[in-house]
Amino acid sequence: MKRWVQWINSPVFTSNRLDNGIDHVLLYLTLCLVAIGILMVYSSSSMLAFELYQEDSFRYLKVQLIASVLGFVGMICASRFPFHYYERHAKKILLLCLIGMLLVFSPLGYSVRSVAGGEFSRWLRIGGTQFQPVELAKLGVIIYVCQFLQQKRNRIHTFMRGMVPSLLILTIAFLLLFKQPDFGSAVLLCAVVLVLLFVGGARVWPIVFLGVFALGLFYVAVLLDPYKLQRFQDYIQSLKSPYSGSYQVSLSLNSLALGGVLGSGIGDSVYKLFYLPYPHTDFIFAIIGEELGFLGGVVVIVLFMLLIWRGIYIARRVKDRFAGLLAIGITTLIGLQAMVNIGVVAGVLPTKGITLPFVSYGGSSLLVSMISIGILLNISRKMNMRMEIRHISPLS
Repeated sequence: MKRWVQWINSPVFTSNRLDNGIDHVLLYLTLCLVAIGILMVYSSSSMLAFELYQEDSFRYLKVQLIASVLGFVGMICASRFPFHYYERHAKKILLLCLIGMLLVFSPLGYSVRSVAGGEFSRWLRIGGTQFQPVELAKLGVIIYVCQFLQQKRNRIHTFMRGMVPSLLILTIAFLLLFKQPDFGSAVLLCAVVLVLLFVGGARVWPIVFLGVFALGLFYVAVLLDPYKLQRFQDYIQSLKSPYSGSYQVSLSLNSLALGGVLGSGIGDSVYKLFYLPYPHTDFIFAIIGEELGFLGGVVVIVLFMLLIWRGIYIARRVKDRFAGLLAIGITTLIGLQAMVNIGVVAGVLPTKGITLPFVSYGGSSLLVSMISIGILLNISRKMNMRMEIRHISPLS
């Protein structure tokens, strides 16, 4: 009990400054993306909400605002919460995340049907609130892998004792995601873990072997699922002719083209009017391109690039190995998710149900993404504290 009292009374929690020592650039970049998301969620979803929710055109906006406020509170709390807590309790956090993913198949689970007719079991419904456990599971897996790489850093060069335990956990998470099904999140999580293994010191040839093996499994999974196979065939066809691919991508490209350089203006999108499926989630970047034009799309991309740069900067400057790995894992997750979403909208990548972090509609994604940024801010505080100590003169 005494240790807990000392911990709560530590400077991290008792400082009078809300932003004591945190990376202001990362904070402002995140808030800019969230603000753009709030604006574009309303613009892209107002007519859809008016049609679906008894003429309540603000329905999606209100949910996004609530998620933004909760996310901001979670970000501030996470920025003041010592990151070593996650290292000490990584296994418990992972277990809770896996249990949450299992609960989607229980009576608490909530299923929806896609435009293509497929059924997805990805949500938990408790009362009137829905939550997507996979968003928290991504962060939980990253924390566990970082803790394992820190604890077993002397064994990471060996395949059986260094890499296999992490891969077993990844396999369990992958199977649960594949069952939901959430193929996009499974691929994304595999990529993040492989990056962490590489940064953590694993040998290159086992990572290459595992990458090739994973690609083989994904190829088999695509062949066994007619829906995924059709998407892949549409993507191959779109490489020959951009407008001969899937229906969503064709409309997305039309939306981007219609925006031109300066865009049609906020609220004046045509393709959000029941033409483009999921204009407020998976394809919100297409609406950004249509209403804000090429320049607006470039601004969003630059904001993500700066955020990724800042995350890498924090990871390189912090001296704690676990903190550095965790910063890389979070930055990679956000960066890859943004890259995949924008790549799908532009027809560069196969169509996947991956949202644009901080921008797309979705309370679970926004909440967990902002909490993840809060963890990065806490790591940056540790970095800044070390830098301040380094620059103080012994005579001062």
